Amino acid sequence: MKKTRIDGLRAQTMTKKVKLRAVAAAMALVLALGGCTQATGASGKAAKTASGFLDAFFKMDYAGAAAFCDSKISALLTDTIPAAEYPSEQIREKALEASRGTSFKIVSASELHGSDSVLVCYEIHPFGAEKGQALRRTMTLVKAGRTFKIVALE
Repeated sequence: MKKTRIDGLRAQTMTKKVKLRAVAAAMALVLALGGCTQATGASGKAAKTASGFLDAFFKMDYAGAAAFCDSKISALLTDTIPAAEYPSEQIREKALEASRGTSFKIVSASELHGSDSVLVCYEIHPFGAEKGQALRRTMTLVKAGRTFKIVALE
């Protein structure tokens, strides 16, 4: 009889441990999903747009970068910049290498006027520059339908 009672207590203890682990796992999942939803808010979406723009721009994919911008900046990227001529193919290749070797980091994204305008601060780490010599810049994005478009680069 004692053995059956001990086995019953062990089973109850095991059941409580399993329930406790399940609750802990559920809480961890809720916390993780909470972090994800913050990143997908207005400032998170704008930061993703900014990152996509900068990635395309520094790969010298100006048509790709233009897709993230309003019509004014888009026209500049697709009409003016690609038309610039390089004195030689060697200089063009060096410019391409330097541009692709440049990295960036999104520092912050802050809503300006509600969730329709977001100011994104970022750092540019130029190719070949010494560590700590980043250039800080900002861009303003405005909600256009379900996406954000870059309307100003400072």
